[in-house]
Amino acid sequence: MIALLLIASLGFLGTGSAHAWTERALEAADPFVFTPNDLRLKDFTIEALVPWRWVEGSFEWVRIERRFLVPRARIRVQLPPGTPVSYRGRHFESRESELELPVVLSQESGNELRIGGASPSVIRPRFKPQAPLKQPIILDASCSSTPLRIQAPSLSRSWGHVICRPTHPNQETGYGLRMDVDLLWESENPSEPVRIGSSLSESVDGITHSLSFSGNTPVYDLAKGSESMTLAAPLPDRFRPLSVSLGLGPYSHMEVLRPFATVYAAYLFNDALKMALFSAFPVRKSPEVDTGVYVIVEQFRGIDERVTLNLLLGAHALSFRSNGEYLHRMSAPQGVEMSFRDCLLRTQNLTLGGFFYPKIEGRSYVNTWIRYGNAKFFTEFNFINWQEPVSTGSFSVKSAGLSIGFPLFRAL
Repeated sequence: MIALLLIASLGFLGTGSAHAWTERALEAADPFVFTPNDLRLKDFTIEALVPWRWVEGSFEWVRIERRFLVPRARIRVQLPPGTPVSYRGRHFESRESELELPVVLSQESGNELRIGGASPSVIRPRFKPQAPLKQPIILDASCSSTPLRIQAPSLSRSWGHVICRPTHPNQETGYGLRMDVDLLWESENPSEPVRIGSSLSESVDGITHSLSFSGNTPVYDLAKGSESMTLAAPLPDRFRPLSVSLGLGPYSHMEVLRPFATVYAAYLFNDALKMALFSAFPVRKSPEVDTGVYVIVEQFRGIDERVTLNLLLGAHALSFRSNGEYLHRMSAPQGVEMSFRDCLLRTQNLTLGGFFYPKIEGRSYVNTWIRYGNAKFFTEFNFINWQEPVSTGSFSVKSAGLSIGFPLFRAL
């Protein structure tokens, strides 16, 4: 179902591959998915000439290929013993008067169970809502960091799921910016065509559609019978991979409350790799300056594709004044960072991380943080504690405080 979004967005896949995605929805075991909307089993029915009923509590969402969300459930049908049943390449046979079967809750073409041999009866799942959904459009977590906005005031008999894929094509003037959007749109009447503006949308399976946003095409109006929605993504013509942000706040620094500044810079190579620089220092004469340069490499993505674990590999430099002498020291504490997208609120992310260097020959370093927000605005609690050997023994600094962060500019 939703997995067929890939087929709609990648034209080189033929229609013969469509059923493979639904089969994977049947194969997915022990799914862990955050419930994306108020869709329930009662919003679906089955077209069948045989007695049937839903298995209570069997409705669930599964994520396919680490990306696509698919709802599924189980039904029980009453059949004469020995009746053959086939569904998505799977074959069943009733041994008793009732047979329990898995069903992917999709109205894509070909999603049907066949009962019997030479002239089989057909069972099809159908979307038939009992009441308008509170959240008819599901915005995937992949859209959290994008400017995509959806207006859907008239969706009362349909639901949809949107997935975003920002891309940065290389151009003569730098990097461009394009965002491909895959939309699954299920309605009570699946035979109604979808119109994008004044044109009919081409869809392999009849329920999934692909759009491409750029600076030249920031808005799409879609209609399906009496249902309609508007998708808008005002994108700049050029993507600038270097971003610089500033954080300001009160810190307890060496047991004195002082204003404290943190500067963050990041150069994006792709979603799983970027270069980062940070600098932290108290706003005062002769500040202790902590500056690091790191490569951030994604190691894990899971828990419904919302949690990522990154390694931070690099080195940092400390600059400080001790006994009238300004000193510069280098070391290489390594770090780890975990982020949780759409935490509590959509577009808001929770990040926990730290750099660590155990005490060796009088040198140690700890820098931990908890950050909540997004690229436009965030709050961060930071704790920094380091020690360096000097001629008179050791020099140590401890800082802890809360800062407010915001972007300064983008470049390159």
